[in-house]
Amino acid sequence: MAISEKATKFISDSFEQGRAIPGQSLTNAPDQPYNWEKPAEYTNPRETMMYIFEQLTEPETVTNMLLSLSNGVGVIDVASSVLYSGFLEGKWNPDLMTLMMEPTMFMIMALAEKAEIDYVLDSGDDVAVKEMSPEKQLETLQGGINELDNIRKQAANRVSPQSVPVEIREVIEETEIPQSLLDKVKKEKSNSLLAREE
Repeated sequence: MAISEKATKFISDSFEQGRAIPGQSLTNAPDQPYNWEKPAEYTNPRETMMYIFEQLTEPETVTNMLLSLSNGVGVIDVASSVLYSGFLEGKWNPDLMTLMMEPTMFMIMALAEKAEIDYVLDSGDDVAVKEMSPEKQLETLQGGINELDNIRKQAANRVSPQSVPVEIREVIEETEIPQSLLDKVKKEKSNSLLAREE
């Protein structure tokens, strides 16, 4: 198979710019894997949380993190970068990284609250809400209600009694519904402070 001139130029340009050649990662020596290709350093969620907390509370890290939060970077973005860098270092696998997202966000929020910094969860949260006229709000709401009603009708038309086994349908038909406990309560005059009239 002949290599085209365009492909040869791409490969030579990649060498000159220091980029990896496509497929190069598949030719790495098995005895020299990337950190994320090795077994993870942490597998226990509790130990991982302690490690992340220690990393977040290092003086340089906490200063940079709080500065980022005060500049409007979202908690989700900070937590994602912390966890992804740990994955690249081989500290945990993708599954544990996903499990650690919520605890890491809580740690970051707690540190921000302790430093009395206002934070946003997502960088897009601070976008101002557009004001709508009452007529436009009513029109939008009515459109949503109409669409929801259409969806409900379509769903009701798709329900088939044959989807429930005959035995279960017979049991449902034979079941007697007991009287509600609320119906048994006799209305008595309340002795609460709120019911008293002066």
